[in-house]
Amino acid sequence: DRASDSETEQTTHDEDDQDVNSADQSEEDQATDEDEDEDVEQDSDELENVEESDGEQQKSDEDNNEENEEQSDQDDSGNEDDNIEKQTPSRKQPIIRGKVQRVTPLLKKKKRKAGVIYICSIPKHMNVTILRSLLEPFGEIGRMYLQPSQKDGKVRMKTAQGKRAMLQYTEGWVEFLDKRVAKQVVPLLNMHPITNKKKSVFRDILWSMKYLSGFKWVHLNERLTYERAVAKEKMREQIQQIRKEVSYHETKVHHKEMAIKNAAREKKEAKAKKNEIK
Repeated sequence: DRASDSETEQTTHDEDDQDVNSADQSEEDQATDEDEDEDVEQDSDELENVEESDGEQQKSDEDNNEENEEQSDQDDSGNEDDNIEKQTPSRKQPIIRGKVQRVTPLLKKKKRKAGVIYICSIPKHMNVTILRSLLEPFGEIGRMYLQPSQKDGKVRMKTAQGKRAMLQYTEGWVEFLDKRVAKQVVPLLNMHPITNKKKSVFRDILWSMKYLSGFKWVHLNERLTYERAVAKEKMREQIQQIRKEVSYHETKVHHKEMAIKNAAREKKEAKAKKNEIK
């Protein structure tokens, strides 16, 4: 009986130990699972924290860059304002009694005055481009004008055959941007041949030019507008004269026709009277 009791006690002890071990193992497994879940949660939290920290760093970098740019713009604007304040004198100056304030006049930049040359005669086959190429080596040229030859107040544009006619010019004006150059060009070129090339058309032709002192391009424009107005007035007068002549001839013709009709009627009446008398 004692042996059997001891065996039963051993078996119960073994079963209890097994139950305890199984419970311990289950608790350990649950603990490991909880640890793993906590590790996963920690990893996810760490990743979220890293991403948030990266975003905050980027935002902070952008804010720093914007602040630096604003500071640089403010510095530039401050420097510009300082320069402007240095350049422009202060408007409010202290008024000192008993002393006369002197005003410093503004310095004006000297502009080069232009000089105009008058060319008396322009040879055949000469045009604006050729004249410019001949005079440009002596100095900078501004505006040019060549007066075309006219016939009966009109410029000949076409020939009798209907082809395009070659324009011929009578006189010209050349504007040099520097007045001194224009003065020096005239004695250099006046009464000298235009070119020394053998095959050139202008080889034996001499320059005939004159410097117009006190002459400006505005005066030439005024002269041209005046000439155009005079030409228009002449045209109007000619048209009115032609109309008067036409109306006079028409009235003359009408009177002549009326006289012829009256003479024929009188002849008829005279013949009728003679017949009645007979």
